[in-house]
Amino acid sequence: MFDNFNLELFGHLMLSNPPSPILRDFQRQKLYRFEEARLQKHPSNQHLSLPECTALARKYNPRIKVKDGRGRRHAGASFQDNLITLPRWSRQTVIVLHEIAHTLVDDRKYPHHGAEFVGVLFALLNQESIGTIPELCEAANQSKLRYDRNWIYRYPHQTRRSARL
Repeated sequence: MFDNFNLELFGHLMLSNPPSPILRDFQRQKLYRFEEARLQKHPSNQHLSLPECTALARKYNPRIKVKDGRGRRHAGASFQDNLITLPRWSRQTVIVLHEIAHTLVDDRKYPHHGAEFVGVLFALLNQESIGTIPELCEAANQSKLRYDRNWIYRYPHQTRRSARL
């Protein structure tokens, strides 16, 4: 009956594997506005076919699964399942890179659109020539968007699934 519990000092009943804390996604809307205003109009942001999306995703995460998201309203990603789902409207370079970044940053440890995520996204955008790191950082500063400079330089240098953070 109490397989999932243990008795600590003084007999308090405590979970032996407490649930992970819920991390606040404090800058989601700010990041979406930043992408729309600064990135989606960039000349290197191309519309892609599903096979092109898959090729782009596997360039940075070789074992990623890419699903056709027709019937869904939003693009989505899962770190745990190593999966991105792309409705037709979302098949453009910036959005695909955004979803790839979700498969590279463990959302159980870091906020879903936190500074670490933005750092990885900036690295991917730089690799695809959608802005340089200094340009992206300056634009982020102007938009009051937080990014972690250390995470910019973590990816895409490590592309093996086992190197995911």
